[in-house]
Amino acid sequence: MAVNVLFVVFVVSVLYFFFKWRNGYWRRRGIDGPEPLPMFGNILNLLNGTEFPPVLQIREWSKKYGKVFGIQEGWRNVLVVSDVDMLQELFVKKFENFHGRKLFSLASNPDTEPNVHVFDARGARWKRLRNLSNPSFSVNNLKKILPTVQHSVDVMVDFIEQHANTDKSFNIHTFYQELTMDVIARIAMGQKGTRQFANDYLENVKGVFTRPLNSVFVVIPFIFPFLQTFMRRVVMTLSKFGVRKVPFRELLRQIEEAVKERKEARARGEREEVDEFGNARVDFIDLFLDVEADSIDEKDQFDRSGQKVEKKMTISEVVSQCLVFLLAGFDTTANSLAYASFCLAKSPEVQRRVQEEIDEFCVDSEVTYEQLQKLTFMDKVVKEALRLYPLGAFANSRVCMKSTTLGEVKIEKGTYVQADVFSVHYDPKLWENPEQFNPDRWDSEEKRHLLAWFPFGAGPRTCVGMRLAYMEEKLALIKILRRFNIVAAPDTEDKLKLIGGSVVQPEAVTVRLQSR
Repeated sequence: MAVNVLFVVFVVSVLYFFFKWRNGYWRRRGIDGPEPLPMFGNILNLLNGTEFPPVLQIREWSKKYGKVFGIQEGWRNVLVVSDVDMLQELFVKKFENFHGRKLFSLASNPDTEPNVHVFDARGARWKRLRNLSNPSFSVNNLKKILPTVQHSVDVMVDFIEQHANTDKSFNIHTFYQELTMDVIARIAMGQKGTRQFANDYLENVKGVFTRPLNSVFVVIPFIFPFLQTFMRRVVMTLSKFGVRKVPFRELLRQIEEAVKERKEARARGEREEVDEFGNARVDFIDLFLDVEADSIDEKDQFDRSGQKVEKKMTISEVVSQCLVFLLAGFDTTANSLAYASFCLAKSPEVQRRVQEEIDEFCVDSEVTYEQLQKLTFMDKVVKEALRLYPLGAFANSRVCMKSTTLGEVKIEKGTYVQADVFSVHYDPKLWENPEQFNPDRWDSEEKRHLLAWFPFGAGPRTCVGMRLAYMEEKLALIKILRRFNIVAAPDTEDKLKLIGGSVVQPEAVTVRLQSR
């Protein structure tokens, strides 16, 4: 009995001192940071539910520890950076050393997973998938899908009109979510017609973004990386037998069925050549089924060891690309519209200037792509709203693929680097009166550091769908603001409450609409 007790004490002591040694990783390198817990590191502070998103916790740490500090996400060593010169090295100058992202704890290996998508992929696989995806977001293709986007916006405006000229406020963010889900389902999945407030994808898409990050299935792989594959299989098995609903898995199944049906229809010669507006059909499924990559450069700068690289996109990859664009196209634009609407409701004079610009350049009911480019003040409004409320801030991260340095800090292969976007966007040395919504600050944009603003990421991995997001957001603002004023109501928040996990969104954007 005594021997057993001594053995247990010995094992516990060894584990304690081992994790204590691991917890000192950054301090041994002269880098400060919050005190990590044994095994967990700082992960419990980051995954404490949706009421205080991880990006806001990181910003609080930045206030205390400065522009460079270290944390531990379980087994992961993470350097948090808000120094813009170091970030320029990270995203641009030393991209070949940091071309991989910091992935979700349950994510599969991006070098070997057959259905990897462009967001998770790295090295030659990322480069190939990015090249295959780029044509979907070309200016020429955006012009083709503009009528579809415009129709969905018109339907959304008809829905919100019922809330105009009443004393009751409403959450406009909900309507933006319906709009962006409708648009991306039509242009990515080939959905026919509009299905706002009746969309089959919406429940599962929302579920992906509202999933709790502090579940045991998420936390364990952070602490014990060797259990990652096992935990992922457990989650998928529970989902398969209905024990635990996994929105991501349900959404993947929906997309797999849609791609399978399209492929079978094409094999039968039933491919639709035009959409409901008489334009050439250009949804992402067909684009991805058709496309072939350019030949792979044998002298590619990325290490391709262990990676399977094909010239043509596989069916698994088609499904994965549609999945990631469905998720990204829904969330980012809906949130950006909500943030811009909140800022305009709080700044009536700015809103009036936007409306004057719309009245000058967008006279006809149908808006052209060329007219969108003339709305320069609206561009400033959107950019300023995104400065205050950056999108996908937690996704601005990298993993070191080859040992190097950032600034004066030595970074070992396998170390993660997390950009603190919020701290950069609110840095008083970069932005005068950073808490203030001031679109006119963008008049002197050329004097600003390249990495002072990056809500869509930076460098070669900048969001591929950025132009689509801008087009959709500007169309929605045009259609709303030329008919209505967005007005702050008595119950409109003084400051938006942000919620979420890996992705941040407003809890609500409560406003009223008044006819102009």
